[in-house]
Amino acid sequence: EKGKLDFIGMTAEQFIKKAKGRRWGKSAFKVKYANKGAKGYGFMGMNLKDPLFKSRKTRLALYHLVNRKLMIEKFRYGMDLPATGPWYQQSEYADPSVSPVGFDTKKALKLLREDGWKDSDGDRILDKKIDGKLVKFSFTILEPRKEFEKYLTVFKEDAKKAGIEAKIKVVEWNTFIKLLNERKFQVVRLGWSGGSVNIDPKQIWHSSSIAGGGSNFVGYNNPKVDKWIDEARMILNKDKRKELLRQVYRQIAFDVPYIFFFNSKFGFYGHTKKMSRQKDTYNYGVGLDYWWIKK
Repeated sequence: EKGKLDFIGMTAEQFIKKAKGRRWGKSAFKVKYANKGAKGYGFMGMNLKDPLFKSRKTRLALYHLVNRKLMIEKFRYGMDLPATGPWYQQSEYADPSVSPVGFDTKKALKLLREDGWKDSDGDRILDKKIDGKLVKFSFTILEPRKEFEKYLTVFKEDAKKAGIEAKIKVVEWNTFIKLLNERKFQVVRLGWSGGSVNIDPKQIWHSSSIAGGGSNFVGYNNPKVDKWIDEARMILNKDKRKELLRQVYRQIAFDVPYIFFFNSKFGFYGHTKKMSRQKDTYNYGVGLDYWWIKK
């Protein structure tokens, strides 16, 4: 607005709520764009070595208790899509047949009952015997960003109605990373950046990335997925690689090691009047290298 910056990337909230006033459209301009560039996503990752999260049915039940539609409408101004799998769903390497897991309390409760969860002592928290010991369905979510706490609070309240106690702990970043690397967590809320449009999921999803503080900190281990990832890395033919990576996408989505949050539909930026460009965006990026300054 003051002309001291000629370009700035924006969030949806900044685009809608802050980029307005008498200067916008005259000396400052805001742009909403869509392209095929790689897009990141947020997630809740469950420690798969924790007895609470060993069962896929239990993990899927938790997924059904995340009201992403409400979160998108309330906090993201309808500008996002509910994510469907381990990278952005607009990617040609994502399986388009995978549907987002919807908010459905009845489905969640059915899955929990099938998995042996019930309130045996009347304290309104589900429990069941695991390895001969009665365990409450109670866990802590580590959160490194205070501003994301509102999303988790929505989940916490819906989980509570289903008999699950989800506690939120906002943790300073260095402490968060230490706990992550040491695998001292039950659930973490984090995000991955988009990376490359040519997907290589080994860093996050291969079992070889579990040890030594690797990025597979949830401990996801599926031999089929390992095999497909290894094969895809050796294949130059794009169509064959695409087929394998779509299998990876489909299998990970089915296994539910993460609760995936959102994929962005749009990007946003602002620029001053003196900045000129041919178009709002190119196929895979805004294309700032092709902008010029009016004299």
